[in-house]
Amino acid sequence: MKKVKKIAFITLWSALIIGLLVSMGFVNKEQDSLLCKSLDIKVNQDDDLYFLDKMDIAQLIFKRGDSIINQPKSTVNIPAIKQALNSHSDIANAEVYITIDGRLKVAVKQRKPVLRVFNLTGDSYYLDDEGKLMPLSDKYTAKVLVANGNIPEGYATSYKYSIAEISKDKEKKKNTMLDELYAMATYIDADEFWKAQVQQIYINTDNDMEIVPMVGNQKIIFGDTASMDEKFKKLLIFYQQGLNTTGWWDKYSIINLKFKSQIVCTKKEIVKIKQTIKPLPVITPAPIIKPTPAIKPV
Repeated sequence: MKKVKKIAFITLWSALIIGLLVSMGFVNKEQDSLLCKSLDIKVNQDDDLYFLDKMDIAQLIFKRGDSIINQPKSTVNIPAIKQALNSHSDIANAEVYITIDGRLKVAVKQRKPVLRVFNLTGDSYYLDDEGKLMPLSDKYTAKVLVANGNIPEGYATSYKYSIAEISKDKEKKKNTMLDELYAMATYIDADEFWKAQVQQIYINTDNDMEIVPMVGNQKIIFGDTASMDEKFKKLLIFYQQGLNTTGWWDKYSIINLKFKSQIVCTKKEIVKIKQTIKPLPVITPAPIIKPTPAIKPV
């Protein structure tokens, strides 16, 4: 009797499982035949990023020649679309999927530059917030910190390497300033005061970083990024308790932060113009000629 009940129990569960699988097969078949009825695109434009918009993304998708709208879901190659978007130079990440009711959803995150580099030959490119090189765009120019000076690296030879990869390679790290520039740019970008105050980083011939401020015309020699936080704090204190208190904004030509625990300032030279005043020439008055008296006739 127990054996009969066991067989009946197994048979019942087998029938239920088979029925569920058949039902799922019908559902999957119905889902595959469901048409893709719309393309819904979302592009983040946080931090005023306008490298791409919805129209640009739609063109990137349709340029592939994929059949999407009014086509069965099974014919939409989602992995290929996702790969094409993620390989674009202005896209940090793209998510692509189809909803149950047949809408193709595309969510795109744009890359965020933190620094624009001008190298020695005039080549220009961005460094983004993930430490990767990014080409310029014909459509949009990001308003970010600028770096120039003794920077030999060009985009074509350096775009393959991220800052993380450079930092792990002793030889690459020794022969580049990009990792130093990225460290300073991300520090400045994260601080509202310095983001408003620093407009440019210059690499001099000694490979020291100099920062060009928005307020004041001093040359600020920063050196490298060792003790970077301490250096910026010293400079802020010098601004607040030194220059603001004394009003000597135009007194110094150089502010040097390279030395530990101190700031070395160089005063502006006052150039005196010596003017030689030549004496006026002596003018000798012309002799007075008396008229000859007229001779009366005899």
